[in-house]
Amino acid sequence: MNKILKALVTSCTLIGLVACGSGNTNIPEAHYSNDGLQLDEPLTEYSQVTVTSLKEGADLPIGVAVPAGGASNSIFVSEERKNIVLQHFSQVSAENIMKMDALHPSQGNFNFDAADELVNFAANNGLSVHGHVLVWHSQTAGWMESFSGSKVEWIDMMENHVTQIATHFSGRLQSWDVVNEAFLENGEYRDDGSIWYQNIGAEFIERAFTTARSADANAELYYNDYNLSSSEPKIDAVVAMVKDFQARNIPIDGVGFQMHIGADSPSADTIKAHFQKVVDLGIKVKITELDIRMNAANNDDALTPDIAERQKERYYEVVSAYLETVPAAQRGGITIWGITDADSWIINLYDQPDWPLLFNSELEAKPALQGVADAIADNQ
Repeated sequence: MNKILKALVTSCTLIGLVACGSGNTNIPEAHYSNDGLQLDEPLTEYSQVTVTSLKEGADLPIGVAVPAGGASNSIFVSEERKNIVLQHFSQVSAENIMKMDALHPSQGNFNFDAADELVNFAANNGLSVHGHVLVWHSQTAGWMESFSGSKVEWIDMMENHVTQIATHFSGRLQSWDVVNEAFLENGEYRDDGSIWYQNIGAEFIERAFTTARSADANAELYYNDYNLSSSEPKIDAVVAMVKDFQARNIPIDGVGFQMHIGADSPSADTIKAHFQKVVDLGIKVKITELDIRMNAANNDDALTPDIAERQKERYYEVVSAYLETVPAAQRGGITIWGITDADSWIINLYDQPDWPLLFNSELEAKPALQGVADAIADNQ
């Protein structure tokens, strides 16, 4: 029986229902199957959140993507968000201010002000920084999209971009997403929409990694992509690329699994199997952008205790899958993609209600936070 289930059914001391100890004996009977949480009756109360610090006692980076710069919800504007970061997380990633268009808005001109503010904040508060992202087909600067030149000139332009940025932050970041989303679901290279592949070819990936290592000898260098936990052709293509890099001494330290996933898919077994493919390469595995969409069918208007409990179990399942599969020395860490549900990119993307993150729109901890904490505690 699942450890969280045992706590839910037999004890009020760890995570029990809010009604526990109140004299209310009408608590629905619950049990777990391979399909997750099963309730004989709907929950009427949210399960308690007792964790005081998610990062406390964790032996790996526990990260969060944060809004900064000129964002209206920036952690430098919202004291509540900043306090959540400081209380629960040991690493930060920038949601947008370290992407190509933000750092390199015009040719030959770099804007490091907002990123430096975040990196300095992290350093002053004992947090590490995961850089996101050096080369990506999306959120490129307008001048990059209109750049015209030979293949050699495109290589020079891209390598200069990587060199200037990685050099500026050298020694200040723990790791970088060097290249993001270079493969399609079928395992082929992304062609349509990628100015880098169209003008340089697949070698832009290895050139980005080699250039990043020349600029920063110590930062961990990751290839990052979505659906690596579910698409076998894509994860196999990434594994083949890494093996090729290793054979030719192209620097790469890890693979980032974005993990924008749903409540039911992919299965824990599939997630573990795909993590294992990278573990077997001897490099690091990092969950870089975790969120869990709970309302894909758009059947719900609000987060109910039932939905919250299913999400808690799903977070527990995913984090446990990572910790059970990835050896301690190969754990790059786990990053949640956003602070509160109101901040999540999922809401605007699908234009419907959802609650993908660990804190609600009122900046209150959700049961999902306890699910992550319990998974860490149970798998240390």
